[in-house]
Amino acid sequence: MQFIEFLNQRQNIEKTRNFNVFQNYSLDGLKSVFEHIERSFDQKKPKPIRISVVGTNGKGSTSHYLACLFSKLGYNTGLYTSPHLLTPIERLQLVRNGEPSLPNIEDINLCFQNFFLADLHRYDSLSYFEFLTVFAYRFFHEQNMEVEIWEAGLGGRLDATKLVEADYIVLTKIGLDHSAILGNTKETICREKLGITSDKTLSLFAFQEEVESLPESFHTRPKKETVPLHVIAIPPKESYLETNFLYAKSIVSNILKEKETSVSNIPFISIRKPKGRMEVLCDTPLVVFDPSHNPDAIRTTSLEFANHHRKFHVVLGSLPDKELAGILNALPEPNLENLILWEGEGFGRFPAPTGRLHGRTIRQSSLPELGPLFQGEIPVLVLGSFRLYGIVANLIQNTIKM
Repeated sequence: MQFIEFLNQRQNIEKTRNFNVFQNYSLDGLKSVFEHIERSFDQKKPKPIRISVVGTNGKGSTSHYLACLFSKLGYNTGLYTSPHLLTPIERLQLVRNGEPSLPNIEDINLCFQNFFLADLHRYDSLSYFEFLTVFAYRFFHEQNMEVEIWEAGLGGRLDATKLVEADYIVLTKIGLDHSAILGNTKETICREKLGITSDKTLSLFAFQEEVESLPESFHTRPKKETVPLHVIAIPPKESYLETNFLYAKSIVSNILKEKETSVSNIPFISIRKPKGRMEVLCDTPLVVFDPSHNPDAIRTTSLEFANHHRKFHVVLGSLPDKELAGILNALPEPNLENLILWEGEGFGRFPAPTGRLHGRTIRQSSLPELGPLFQGEIPVLVLGSFRLYGIVANLIQNTIKM
């Protein structure tokens, strides 16, 4: 059996959206699996710097920039992210000299065969995300990573990545998402995210605006007496990616104080954008994809795009458990030429838009209906879900070939 085959046999809650499994969930069983894996580590290898990134918006891009910055300073860096765009191998990136790359499938299968195959029964009960996290823990050790960046999944307190027991916790922007699991206020969601803190946590990093807007969450944060809080103020930038890059720079400078000058000399333009974030999928017409999937993120991304494009189409598709009405209300009405609501299989059905959006909205659920959109001249912004990436990328490729 190979890695991908076994992984695909796991229950994938990201696809089923069956979040009810978390009602009585604990990390106790998974903790014993992590301890088993850790016993196989070569104790002669130095322990890597481990950083956990939690939050609602900006986790992926902040994790990306942290990994690229550490690698620019000469550290072999492992980057664990979720979800993926096209292949689960994307979640196990190796970053060297500022360039993320996907590992060789041969190396992944070799790690699987050497450290997992002999007692697969130990992992039979793990979910897709749990097994990926356990595997990444062992794989990064095998690849001699000196720094490991761990992007959390939904939460923090009960997230599988909590068990890597990171040295540093990075909190990104907090928004209302997965409220049924994490809570229906930003304060309760933040508290749940900060539950990722462990006895081994050395520092917690947070945006100044988050500390100011969520005072109760920070007052009651775990281990507040012993975990120093570093509040970082970032001046407003037109691009949310540049904001998160500067945030990452401040964090790396704090962790590696002796290399602060070297970090400050790394410009934003020297590091390529993270895959799938404000990514240009096509130049003519301009098609840009971003996975923003909650009202705050949709508002930030669409307004950023509107600063450069007076009129544009939006293709919006979100999963059924998202705040669909709030997402619609976050769109910049004056700039929209048309709003195309993608409601294909697995996606949610939006409520009827109000105001100016009502007369500009088109509902679509079959791929041929989207094709003409990518043959015009008006820019297109694609938002709402990671799952749209493959759909739109393939459709553009097929449209160009026609």
